[in-house]
Amino acid sequence: MVERTSTKTISEEDFEALNAFQPGDVVDLEITMPAASKRVKTEYLGMHTNDCMMFHIPTSSKWITVRDALTVDNDIVVRSIVEGSTGQVIAYRVKVLKLLSKPAGILITSFPSRIQRIGLRASTRSLPGVAINIKSEVFEGDEDASGIIVDLSKHGCKVGLQVKPEWPILIDNTEITLVYMLNGEAVEIKAMVKNHKLDNRIVYYGLKFQSGDAMIGELLARHTLVS
Repeated sequence: MVERTSTKTISEEDFEALNAFQPGDVVDLEITMPAASKRVKTEYLGMHTNDCMMFHIPTSSKWITVRDALTVDNDIVVRSIVEGSTGQVIAYRVKVLKLLSKPAGILITSFPSRIQRIGLRASTRSLPGVAINIKSEVFEGDEDASGIIVDLSKHGCKVGLQVKPEWPILIDNTEITLVYMLNGEAVEIKAMVKNHKLDNRIVYYGLKFQSGDAMIGELLARHTLVS
């Protein structure tokens, strides 16, 4: 845990959200680039309260494009999930201050002035992360459930949904359809619920993709750095 040593800016609630992170926790960085933003997963290293945040940026060749975009004052949106009693996905915007290559690849950014969170908000428009809809025969009426992908691999993903009366909890082995917007068009990916966990006002589903759909590869390419 990090002591709060300064009195400026962020609220106590925002500080507690940041302070829930531990070195080594996985974060999602969305880096502003000329053509299109690039999203990569990496490790959170720590913070100096009200001054800076630190993240691991590997020096391997596959990260060259990412490293080249980490210029001073470039914008980055950081997203991650806070497990446990908070059950929130948080997001915040920072600017690149410095990129170190020795003794290790370390990205130093500005300290956020405001934190955006989901899980306790009613509006789905403010949800950070990879926005998706879920179609299932379990849901009544014409409305699909909406949520975000919080973890992703070529075999499946983890999604978080708010708990709502009109969205009954999906039991394991339920077949569903993920709807993902790609270049303004809706793309459907078949999946099956493998596990679920209720945490405060969010339910997390572990999903297994049903086929090697080409759209899964596109989803990975756009939102992760695949090994």
